[in-house]
Amino acid sequence: MGAHEPYNNAVVNAKRWLILISGAIIIVAVALAVVAAGIEPRLRSDVERALSKRLDSVVTLEAFDVELFPRPAISGRGLVIRHRGRTDLPPLITVAAFTGHAGWDGIISRHVREVALDGLEIAIPPNRRAEMPSVSVSSGSGDDGPPFSIGSVTATNARLSILPKRVDKDPRIFDIYSVEVRDLTFVSPSTYVASLTNPIPEGRIETEGAFGPWDREDPSNTPLDGRFTFDADLGTIKGIAGVLTSNGEFSGPLNNIVATGSTRTPDFRIPKLKAAALPLDTTFRAVVDGTNGDVQLERVEARLAESTFIAKGFVVGTKGIKGKRVVLDVTSENARMPDILSLTVRTTPPAMTGVATLSTSFDLPQGPADVIEKLRLEGKVSISGARFTSDTVQDKVDELSQRGQGRPKDDAIADVASTIKAGFSLKDGTVRVTGLAYAVPGAGITMSGRYQLESGTLDFTGTARLRASASQTQTGFRHYLLKPFDSLLRKGGAGTRLAFKVSGTVDDPKVGIELGRTLKGR
Repeated sequence: MGAHEPYNNAVVNAKRWLILISGAIIIVAVALAVVAAGIEPRLRSDVERALSKRLDSVVTLEAFDVELFPRPAISGRGLVIRHRGRTDLPPLITVAAFTGHAGWDGIISRHVREVALDGLEIAIPPNRRAEMPSVSVSSGSGDDGPPFSIGSVTATNARLSILPKRVDKDPRIFDIYSVEVRDLTFVSPSTYVASLTNPIPEGRIETEGAFGPWDREDPSNTPLDGRFTFDADLGTIKGIAGVLTSNGEFSGPLNNIVATGSTRTPDFRIPKLKAAALPLDTTFRAVVDGTNGDVQLERVEARLAESTFIAKGFVVGTKGIKGKRVVLDVTSENARMPDILSLTVRTTPPAMTGVATLSTSFDLPQGPADVIEKLRLEGKVSISGARFTSDTVQDKVDELSQRGQGRPKDDAIADVASTIKAGFSLKDGTVRVTGLAYAVPGAGITMSGRYQLESGTLDFTGTARLRASASQTQTGFRHYLLKPFDSLLRKGGAGTRLAFKVSGTVDDPKVGIELGRTLKGR
């Protein structure tokens, strides 16, 4: 026996074993392929039947493949799930391609550990229960097809479309950046984590929670709950600006979601007015119809700087018009005039202090126009404790009170507070004021007119009524000079009545006496 013979025998034996193992692997692979070929039609049929039953849908698959080596896996393409009886609508779910992996036990138990979807599109149909006869079918009861479950489903760059009930509404479309659903069975609740984009205002919504069990008769009635955060650029709404952050919770079926939460915008502003940016915080409770995006705002408490406003109303859409129409009733018991003026007027510091009580209807139609051009307001406002920050203007107010009381040189009458009441409306960027009543001790002014928000121009007419006679408003020779005119200017129970006109701009107002209207008592 040669010195190398044991080594050569070992090599020969190793080769034999390698050949035997390779042959065994080939035989097992062939066997698994044969088994897979036998399993594939049955598994495909089970998947189609289960989805069909549990979603009350017609299911078609363009291709479906099963692999058992090196580990059990499924793949397919062209999955279309169409809600039964709704051939007039897009498919409920379409998937361009999918892959899934399961353990060996999963083949028997029909449990897939993970599924990845490519080209996922979901179109939730409108509620049809009011339109169609009742069907005694509910999720999880009767023949739901073969049982199956999925541990985790992931999809990226997917799309969710919520189809509206009314023909005059556009679908509500969300681009889903990523979504993961865990423990998916359709007959019991599943959990989810999702990241999606919101079109207007443009931003990212992060949400997590639970949904289900799936309501196969009416998908829009499927229970849903969760928590969300929302970061948005308000500048994508033409006419306003600021960075908004929001968080909250929601629950309910898709067509009747109750949402509560809060928002924070530290730099809310109206760029076209070139005025200041103010912090705007809100808390809200709303009912959302996820099938069309319409919102009933049950209560919104908004805090603009140090002023609080309460609002309720609706946010609704119209087919073919981008965005939503916002219709609100807004009230406030403590709106600070510096906050209101800082947001809407360029003057720094704000021209007036004081506290306003207001009630107004707020209508912001959708469409491409700037907010200032399309916003409509109509309401009433009452301002108490009003004082002007300009010494020149406040000195004029003090002088008006002094002369109105017939004490033109009484310096004790100083820093006089004014009260203001008025009706107002805003349309096409113009504020129209009706029945404005301005009062200080000894004098009252009534006025009507309009104010252009963007340009700041004024166009008002009014009358001033003083308690004192014309001569009592003056001293020295002017007192005696005006004596003959006392009876001429004493009209309507006032000691003195003067008609006037206000023009110019809010930064440079011009006031002139209208002699003709004064003498005629108009």
